[in-house]
Amino acid sequence: MHGTVRGADRIGLPGVIVSNGQDTTHTDDNGAYTLPERGRFVFVSRPEGFTAARWWFPATPGPVDFDLVERQQSLPFEIVHLTDTHLSVPGGVAEGTERKRRSMYPEGGLSDQFTTLLRSLPTTLPDAQAIFLTGDLVDTGVSDEYEALVEVLAASPLPVHAIPGNHDHMNGRSETVISPNNYLTNTADPSAYESHLGPRWYSFDIPGLHVVAMDWHTHELGLDNVVQEEWLRNDLALVSPDTPWALLFHDQPNDTLLTKVPRPPVATFSGHWHTSRVVRVDGTLHVNTAPTLFAGLDYSPPSLRRAVWDGTEFTLDTVALHSCDDARLAPVLSKSTIASAPNASTVEAVRWRTFLTGGGHRQGVSIDEGRVFVGSQIEDSPGGAVEALELDTGRVLWTANTASSVKVAPTVVGDVVVGVEVTGDVSGYDRADGTLLWTCPSPDPLRRFAWGAPSKADGSVVVGDQADLRRIDVADGSVLWRRTDLAPHHNLVSHTAPLIVDDLVVAGFWPSPEHPIGLSLDTGDNLWTQAAAESSADFRKTKRLLVMGTAAYDAATETVLLPGYSATVAVDAASGTLTWVAEHAGNYSATSPVVTDRGILVTVVGRGLTMLDRTDGHILWDLEIDSAAPFPMQPYSKQSGSVLAPPLVLDDTIFLPCLDGTIRTYSLDGVPLTSVSAGVPVAAPLVDAGHLLIGVGLDGGVFAMDREALL
Repeated sequence: MHGTVRGADRIGLPGVIVSNGQDTTHTDDNGAYTLPERGRFVFVSRPEGFTAARWWFPATPGPVDFDLVERQQSLPFEIVHLTDTHLSVPGGVAEGTERKRRSMYPEGGLSDQFTTLLRSLPTTLPDAQAIFLTGDLVDTGVSDEYEALVEVLAASPLPVHAIPGNHDHMNGRSETVISPNNYLTNTADPSAYESHLGPRWYSFDIPGLHVVAMDWHTHELGLDNVVQEEWLRNDLALVSPDTPWALLFHDQPNDTLLTKVPRPPVATFSGHWHTSRVVRVDGTLHVNTAPTLFAGLDYSPPSLRRAVWDGTEFTLDTVALHSCDDARLAPVLSKSTIASAPNASTVEAVRWRTFLTGGGHRQGVSIDEGRVFVGSQIEDSPGGAVEALELDTGRVLWTANTASSVKVAPTVVGDVVVGVEVTGDVSGYDRADGTLLWTCPSPDPLRRFAWGAPSKADGSVVVGDQADLRRIDVADGSVLWRRTDLAPHHNLVSHTAPLIVDDLVVAGFWPSPEHPIGLSLDTGDNLWTQAAAESSADFRKTKRLLVMGTAAYDAATETVLLPGYSATVAVDAASGTLTWVAEHAGNYSATSPVVTDRGILVTVVGRGLTMLDRTDGHILWDLEIDSAAPFPMQPYSKQSGSVLAPPLVLDDTIFLPCLDGTIRTYSLDGVPLTSVSAGVPVAAPLVDAGHLLIGVGLDGGVFAMDREALL
């Protein structure tokens, strides 16, 4: 391989990096380069201040020349981070594909959506200079999706730096495989990506920063990890060690790559999880961004993220996309779930409202002896907080700042408040003043995406997901037992908190294991001892093995109730065997069923409420709430519905907080009673505090409402 890299007037440019995907070299004083004859492509690493109409070509024995064009770039350099567009053909995923038959959502992003978004950026973000697009560009990896994508990207007013994700390598198929690193994913055929978009790993420069883009999926599967790592080392060897570098990777990178680099990146940008997660580990800023064209699997609204590089570090600004014309609420909604957004909302029924250090989302509060304990999240920088408020007034009693977001409610065990950070760090704080007592560190802060709340029992908490479940002693933070054998690692965030009934710990997860688990609280050993294959067969038969949230227990029937995908699943508490399955609307409903004297009350996310019979699950009544929210929050949804939070049942009344900012009440027969404004959208549950009900708004405001004012 040989050729010349030329600039203005076709004059050779010296010192430009050129690569065949494994070897790298600098051009000489005349702009000439020579590389070994191997690899499928030859490509140039575009230097600071340059671009190219063609920066890559298929490998050929003849000369390959590159013509670079000067492009104005300056500090601060603003980037728009987009990810997981899942571009679908109009009408849904491609007809005739295996993905179409197995799909859990009707469609990903569509061409007109994506085109409209890109064309709007010069107006909405006039200082943006480039786009980082970190994988799952298309939904099933077939040609018609790629053809649509190429057309969309060609019309972008800003340069787009894209990398593949696992969906881009499906090639119309979705076959499950476990990687050498114990990661559950799909098989990979990168041929379609390469034929349409070229190299799957490459580099380029912006002012003061070298940017590396790599293919996470084939690296994770071990298909080309050795070659990619060799190329990375060779690429960085030609960059001054004083120049910082950043990594674009579809999934959050971990030690399988980061331990093999000569120096750590200043930042990484990823997607894959359909979540918002910003953490700093060993000095590196890790930015995991939610989808823009539909709602995320963490129930985040469609959003985009600005990343501004000042030559030393990145500053983030995440924006939730909404459809509200209210001038008062618009800035609040733009930062909903992202940061605290204090506002002057005054509502008659709200006794007090206190704004937290960070934003509010689905995390509710814990109440203990006149105090309110709550966690908050910050999505524009690594950070969050656990806070204590006075119940009667909302006065802040103490704040314990955390290194990353706290996306679940703290749990109070005696004199210890237990909080869980999104990295999986679990900490105990003194109930009186918030002093940090201990921290049980995350087994893997890069791989853990912790959205599951801790469950308390006998001076301990049980916390984690199916890949890493721990019981922790709250006296000193020591691990009493740990299970890492329940399922392989995967990227589907779990919203499950363990259900504890006496010595039984129950949890259901998705997509694996394919059956709920029942463990001993004392030892962590399996209590539901029937063969896993038998249990899995039951759940495959019902097609409801995807448990989205925390289970509930019906003591009268000794049944465990699990919220599944478009269904509620009942299993026998003693054995874990399947009892009944009730199919209903509401595919991604992570809210726990509520056991009442009338039946099992189920939240149908985006739609309303359903009451099921306690004995066999048949539907007693179904209530649709026809009210729009300012943005969708149900995973993969593009249309907004107002129901996301679980209901609170007190006596014979149902209290339902909604995303349209309204608290609705109903009888246990589903008859509407009252409707009272809370002033802001609410996705978190209301918590009973006697004469008060306590909630958390998406603006990061904890509020107290008089119970009687809602009746």
